[in-house]
Amino acid sequence: MADKQIILLPKQNYYSWVAAAKDFVMKFGLNITPDPVTAANYQSPNQIITIANSPDGFGRDIVQWYKDNYPNLQLDVVTANTPDDLQKALATRIATGDPHGQAGAPFTLLWPTDYPVITQAFNVNPDIYRRYGLPGHEGLDIRAPMGTNVYAAAEGNVFQTSDGKNTDGTVHAYGIHVRIQHRDGYQTIYGHLTKYLVTVNQQVSAGDLIGLADSTGNSTGSHLHLTLKKQGATAAGQTNFPNDIIDPTPYMQAPATVPPPPAPSYNWSYGKCLVGVNGRADGPMADADYPVIQTARLEAVKLLSSARPENVDRLKQINQNMFIMVRLFAAFQGRTVRSDEFASWVEGDISQFYNRGVRYFEVHNEANLQIEGWTYSWQDGKEFGAWFKDVAQRLKAKFPEAKFGYPGLSPGSSISGQRLDSWAFLGQGDEAVRSADFVCCHCYWVSDADQVAATGGLVYEEYRRRYPDKLLFITEFSNPTDNTDMATKGRQYVNYYNRLRALPGMGAAFAFVLSASAYFPYEAWRREDGTVTDVPQIVGARSF
Repeated sequence: MADKQIILLPKQNYYSWVAAAKDFVMKFGLNITPDPVTAANYQSPNQIITIANSPDGFGRDIVQWYKDNYPNLQLDVVTANTPDDLQKALATRIATGDPHGQAGAPFTLLWPTDYPVITQAFNVNPDIYRRYGLPGHEGLDIRAPMGTNVYAAAEGNVFQTSDGKNTDGTVHAYGIHVRIQHRDGYQTIYGHLTKYLVTVNQQVSAGDLIGLADSTGNSTGSHLHLTLKKQGATAAGQTNFPNDIIDPTPYMQAPATVPPPPAPSYNWSYGKCLVGVNGRADGPMADADYPVIQTARLEAVKLLSSARPENVDRLKQINQNMFIMVRLFAAFQGRTVRSDEFASWVEGDISQFYNRGVRYFEVHNEANLQIEGWTYSWQDGKEFGAWFKDVAQRLKAKFPEAKFGYPGLSPGSSISGQRLDSWAFLGQGDEAVRSADFVCCHCYWVSDADQVAATGGLVYEEYRRRYPDKLLFITEFSNPTDNTDMATKGRQYVNYYNRLRALPGMGAAFAFVLSASAYFPYEAWRREDGTVTDVPQIVGARSF
């Protein structure tokens, strides 16, 4: 804070004024000067000049002079006829820990990240937070990609820093976090950091860098959680939250006024979530696949780029309105694949489908798996994001009407040498996800209960929370277990399609998988011996 405030004292009887300001200067670590130009040139972000404004102290109207010559500087004017007056005024500030004289002024919060986007509002999702004894979300979740800056929202004193652990060694819900005490009984908490950059008892100003964002604690993706407290608020009935938690929203001052987000425009001409399936898992469609599609009354099919363009023609013969997506595919096992190489490899495949009217292309698949390029072609989600953006940019130049989607990830936590945690990977690539024309996700479950679990069939809900304005596709879903019969799976799939049917911004859900030459015996709707499972008939008998 010392580099953001300087005190301007009158030249006449200067050392008497210095003596009057001594305790204040020592308390807050400030510099002093009798020269208005020196004070004005003491440039730093959010600079404040505290002026001991005595009659004839500067031979001019010093406040007006600053306004005329340095209009962007922040002035803190202390009216003081004598050094004794100044000493008394500054003593009040020392007692209240208020170097800028803000006591009595409205309390406000500077926006604490470089991204003026709220991803979860205050008091929402009561179904989630009631298990913690809260009526709803107890703060604001604010966009902050991994490793980006987190700033103090108001001037105050750091009274606690946490390494993310409770006293018993368990993980704290806020993860690594910082707590700051402000004037008038206000406190702020900054949660889910990767590291804090302040120390206990450090004085900070609004806008000071205090930490870096991450997803530590009870969090599924990098962001900043900001909680605001007001001493006595709960007891006074000013809030229905415990522990004096209040809504930060009215206090927020964004870098520029942040308008309410516009209603998402998903630009989805079908107006509903389509019933779909992944086509043959390892190449072009087989003749025996088409009757299965017809039986199931499918509305959407996802092909690999290794399929034949003629597959599109036959699908359109079954349903002239059939929506077709193509996954851009290449073998990544154990080798480095550059973005320019990938774009070059798939360009010819895209051209054939593009000429038949296909416009939606999923770029690669489950990029958080080692077998799909992790640790070889990219080390984390951020590097894959750069790879994805370059591929999309190269292909968009050649196919301007095409839409390129961020691929579905393998859902779940990290597995050493096999998979990077899907939420961490997604958070690292946040910028690339937001740049995509649409976003894909994968959802798997092993039971009826798991189908409606946040870590199972409802993984897409977290995608929607993070990306409320993006068109989503579930490009893979299934119950892959060997202990569930195919008739039960068919009924689960119908329930799932029905759950998704009217969700805004959901394009299509593609079950995995129509057929495969190997590897997927408990998911294929049609087996290689010609047997057709119960799934197509059950899906085709649905009422919607």
